[in-house]
Amino acid sequence: MTIDLYRDAHVGIRARLAELSARMREREAEVTDAFWASLDHGVRERLASLREALELVDAPSLEELARAETSLAAYVDELGALIARLPSVEAAWHELPDEVPTPPPPPSSWWFERASSSEADGILRGLTAIVRERDRDAQVLSDGPNSYVTRFTDRGCPFALRATMLAQNGQVLEVPMWLVTSVPRAAARLLLRPETLMLSVVKALGIKREIEVGEPSFDGLFLIEGAKETAARYLLPGVRAQLLALSRFDIPTLEIDPPSRIASIQWRFEPAAKALDAAIRILTAIRETPPELRFRKE
Repeated sequence: MTIDLYRDAHVGIRARLAELSARMREREAEVTDAFWASLDHGVRERLASLREALELVDAPSLEELARAETSLAAYVDELGALIARLPSVEAAWHELPDEVPTPPPPPSSWWFERASSSEADGILRGLTAIVRERDRDAQVLSDGPNSYVTRFTDRGCPFALRATMLAQNGQVLEVPMWLVTSVPRAAARLLLRPETLMLSVVKALGIKREIEVGEPSFDGLFLIEGAKETAARYLLPGVRAQLLALSRFDIPTLEIDPPSRIASIQWRFEPAAKALDAAIRILTAIRETPPELRFRKE
């Protein structure tokens, strides 16, 4: 009689574990890889820890089987609760922020000196003029030595711009420009930066993986970091044309940074209306590109 009860207990709990394992896999099949990547580190660690109980489903000990049942039941419940919240989570990730953070000042260097009053006033007048062509209410404000920031709206998109004068002996040598707009958290990461001699050598040696768009004049100027699909999605012909237009002033760095919810362009030159126009068009196109990220499979 005792042996029969022992066997019945094992049979019952093993049937329960088989049911939990099936439910677990059904729930996991509902979500995408992006869902798992979106979870906080602590949540991922806890789910992984609970899921390790799968290793115990064939254990001989009733105690180990019971522990597996408790862990897998908790896993299924917690995963189900996360999936139930996915519609609101996805909506939040696809939301476009109205606020844009101020670009930080560039790191100082030993030759970074204060520009003369006449040089600084000239840069300020030029910057104010080109910004107010976009937004007549824009204010250009001093934000430390040789640095100005402004916020404006153009084409329905919010922008923040920093211009920092790098000077020597009172004369402005160049003006790093940093333009930022907002993108949804669901945007895909992409980094586009100037092709340098060192990077060219590295690529020639086949050490660094390269993404190309198939346009020699473009591929020769930029190194693209990110997924090939992301580059194809964002770097459409119109965007590439504006990047090439901006490159007549200085080859820019373009970054889409989803965790920070910003897309930005950096280049160096005195404020120029055509350069700013190209940068605005690039970031506007990126901001208006709908993200493809989904947490739940269709």
